[in-house]
Amino acid sequence: MAGNVNNAREALVAQLLEDIDGLVSRLENVQGEIAGKIEQSTKDAAGKAFLAARLSFETMIRENERKLIDAGRYAAAQIGIQFNAGTTGTVAANQALTHKGRALVVWCAVFALVAGIAGGFDAQSNIRRCAGRTATGSKIHGL
Repeated sequence: MAGNVNNAREALVAQLLEDIDGLVSRLENVQGEIAGKIEQSTKDAAGKAFLAARLSFETMIRENERKLIDAGRYAAAQIGIQFNAGTTGTVAANQALTHKGRALVVWCAVFALVAGIAGGFDAQSNIRRCAGRTATGSKIHGL
């Protein structure tokens, strides 16, 4: 009987080892399937995260683009206002200088006319004085 018990034990151990080998091979198959599914799930999650980040980034760019365009338009309007204010002052100053320049030309012409008239009278009086001295016989000195 002792021999039968040992044979039965060996048979059970052999059966147990076969069952364990079957379980190990099943676990290896499941592990391979799970590894493939984990890899696919990781790729899907990374793709979804990338897509979400990209959409968020594009949304942020669109929102900030509008803000930047509005800020640029405001700045351009302010520059235009300052430019127009400066141009108005320059045009007014230019008109004032033009008026003053014309007045200066008129005054110079009047001064030249008055000086010419005064010089003509002075020359005529010098000629009369000289003519009167020459008639009396005196010599003209200094002329």
